Amino acid sequence: MLKQFIGSTSPKLKNLKLLYSLVRKLGPVSIHTLAEMTGYKSVTCARLLEELVQEGLIYDSGIGESSGGRRPLMYVIQPTACYLIGVEITSLYTTVLLLDLKLNILDTAKLQMDARCTGEYTLNFIADCVRDWRVSHTIHDEQLLGIGVGVLDPIDREQGILCKANLFPADGWDGLPITEKLEQLTHIRVLLDNGTQLAALAEYRIHYWKESGSLVFVSSDIGIRCGTIVQGRMVSSSTEMDDSFGHMIVDIHGHRCSCGSYGCLQAYSSLPAIRDEVVRRIKRGHVSMLHHEHQDIEEIGFHHVLDALEREDPLCLEVIRDAAYYFGIGLSNLIFMLRPDVVIFGGTLVPKPLFYEVASATAQSRLRHYPNSHVQIHPSTEAYDIVAQGAGCMVLDYFTEEG
Repeated sequence: MLKQFIGSTSPKLKNLKLLYSLVRKLGPVSIHTLAEMTGYKSVTCARLLEELVQEGLIYDSGIGESSGGRRPLMYVIQPTACYLIGVEITSLYTTVLLLDLKLNILDTAKLQMDARCTGEYTLNFIADCVRDWRVSHTIHDEQLLGIGVGVLDPIDREQGILCKANLFPADGWDGLPITEKLEQLTHIRVLLDNGTQLAALAEYRIHYWKESGSLVFVSSDIGIRCGTIVQGRMVSSSTEMDDSFGHMIVDIHGHRCSCGSYGCLQAYSSLPAIRDEVVRRIKRGHVSMLHHEHQDIEEIGFHHVLDALEREDPLCLEVIRDAAYYFGIGLSNLIFMLRPDVVIFGGTLVPKPLFYEVASATAQSRLRHYPNSHVQIHPSTEAYDIVAQGAGCMVLDYFTEEG
């Protein structure tokens, strides 16, 4: 039935779609609450909910508390009524997840991107995962709602293509029609969007949907990005400015950025900037375990720096502390502009020592001028899979939420 919600002009299907969306958001939720929110009569609401029960889309959770009379029915969605595929494609890894309707991860596959991972090879890997999971999890065609794909490179959402694929270790990515190719391989609907926006969507839907209307997701990896939820909806842009947070100026007399400007956050707090600063300090005579492990200092990569961080290399910790400080400055500027209820830190650096702690403390210290702001700042609890979860969530939203 979820697939029938798309494009339907039937008043009944529209009513069922609204009720399903509210049960998804608020469940466990009673008929009384749903009737109040929709304006439907209780008897009408009960009849429509029973139809959703008969379709296997919702069920009574059994946790309603009686106030002396009959225990009220408290509805929740049936998470295994249908399934979602969530995909994140980056220059480092491609992650493919099988998800239920509550975005729980049922199966996962990861492809480390190397010289063999052309666009065609990677899309075939995704299609193979879908094919295998259909069999191993006994998923019927009508139960698989679609495939959501999140990428960090600039995209044309309408055409479903990558516009400027950067840093992939293999060819075949520029102008790749991801949506069209995957649909041909799987015969399933495919949706494509920006990965950081999808991470924001997943964090919001999983943890904050019931009590908040606005959220910002920030991430520091190869690039620095943010995704925003405003009034409960993902904010997408038709312009190529998905990485604009990384080009916020934090020091007008600072380092030169790859964009040509000086003092961008990208030039201080991204993985390439952190790696460059570690190498620069080693050349100036600073002591690091990396100096002893690499004869050619220029061969040090950011993955070496991340490993040295885990081993508490003093130089790498010092560089991370500085990078986190600048990130906190940029984040406080972003909070001043967007005024979100919640900020979530994601990306490679969050689970590493110091970065989240220093950056969040720096931002909070600059917010003290507004003691009543009460902005929540938290690390992502699903740091490595959150984009793919958001990609799956995008598919579910496509069928169940109003655009």
